[in-house]
Amino acid sequence: MSISPEYVAARRVLLDAVAALGEHRDTLVLVGAQAVYHHTGDADLNVPLLTTDADFAVNTANLQDSPEIGSLLRRAGFTPGVNPGHWVNTGDIAVDLMVVPHQAGTTSSTARAARMPPHEKLTARIARGLEPALIDNAYVSISALDPNDDREFRLRVAGPAALLTAKAVKISERLQQAERQPGRLQAKDALDAFRLFQAIETNDLVAGFASHQVESEARAVSAEAIEIYREHAASPGGSIVRLAATAAQDDPTIPPSFAALVTALLSAL
Repeated sequence: MSISPEYVAARRVLLDAVAALGEHRDTLVLVGAQAVYHHTGDADLNVPLLTTDADFAVNTANLQDSPEIGSLLRRAGFTPGVNPGHWVNTGDIAVDLMVVPHQAGTTSSTARAARMPPHEKLTARIARGLEPALIDNAYVSISALDPNDDREFRLRVAGPAALLTAKAVKISERLQQAERQPGRLQAKDALDAFRLFQAIETNDLVAGFASHQVESEARAVSAEAIEIYREHAASPGGSIVRLAATAAQDDPTIPPSFAALVTALLSAL
């Protein structure tokens, strides 16, 4: 497996954060690229696994008041970044804490920070798309990628269908913003979605999406994600498909493969 040094460092910082937040560990669900790579490995692509941060959804339904999260992270060497939920260590590697809108403690459409008193106001940011991850997850062992680091923790990792949902919502939002904020559209997100489609059996994805139906917020955002893939990834010329190919150095095999895998899922759902 081809792993970049940045990914090794990001995994080290992920473990630092998990160790620091030990008493809140059951509320954390690993999402983002590190969760994707847990499920996929390198997925037979000539692109190294690369991520420079760690992302967690925080399930505030089970969150205890004490110990205070900001204090724990500061003691572990993290400082709050400019944006809510963005915690940076001394090596400038970040851990992002995110809360879904219906758990965010505010109904303001402009709010960016979740309200989780007595935890400080900027502890976590509000993020749509992670709703399924709160129910579609499983405990797994996550270990260091550095051979000199023997740490290993059991923590919740979002399932493939939950990760595909989060990626779809994120990419769709970025596509809508692309004209005025082109720098926010990351082709890597589309390639991560392709990795999941390529590595996970269609029947397993169907079962994952079915599990989202038990909760109303997860059901709604999951259905939205499926429509996003239908619109932007069910043909070789789709926006998400083209982004994935770009991230893989214009690999000509990706567009037809990606579209075929999405079509197979849509047919099976």
